Amino acid sequence: MIRQLPAAVLVALLTVGAALAEEDAHGHHEAESPWPNLFFSTVNLLIFLWVLNRFVFPAVRTWVRVRRERVIQDLETAAAAKAEALQLKAEWEARLAHLDDTVAEMRAQARQDAERERERILAAARKTADTIRRDAERAAAYEVRRMQEQLRAELVRQALSTAEAQARRQWTAADQERFVADFLKQVRA
Repeated sequence: MIRQLPAAVLVALLTVGAALAEEDAHGHHEAESPWPNLFFSTVNLLIFLWVLNRFVFPAVRTWVRVRRERVIQDLETAAAAKAEALQLKAEWEARLAHLDDTVAEMRAQARQDAERERERILAAARKTADTIRRDAERAAAYEVRRMQEQLRAELVRQALSTAEAQARRQWTAADQERFVADFLKQVRA
């Protein structure tokens, strides 16, 4: 039944108990027995402790439990964050330790790429030079043949011209008559 009393009744009982205890302490100095005062003080203390246990301690316990859980959760979160930070630090330290190797690998790769590109360009230049050389040889051979043909034609023309001039100089009327007679013989035969 005491557990079902509302808080207002308990506060009233506490107030009455406190008032009685104060009145006894100030007002009466008779030779009464201290037991009733001790009894009321004890009852008052028990009621006070019951009120604390019933209304205050559950809230305090809940607050302490929630606070404890929050602190534990924050500590776990902090521990996880610290572990992650240590892992990231280790990764970055490993990367930094291998940075020189990575840079050296990148330089070596760049040199290899440049060498391959140089070889490709040189091969293309050689191929182009060979093509130009072949075309030039063909053009030169064509020009040589053309010039030879022109020279032959010129030589033939000059030889004919010289032969004609010499034939005209040496050709006599008797030679003409003999030539015509030979021609007529051939035609008759």
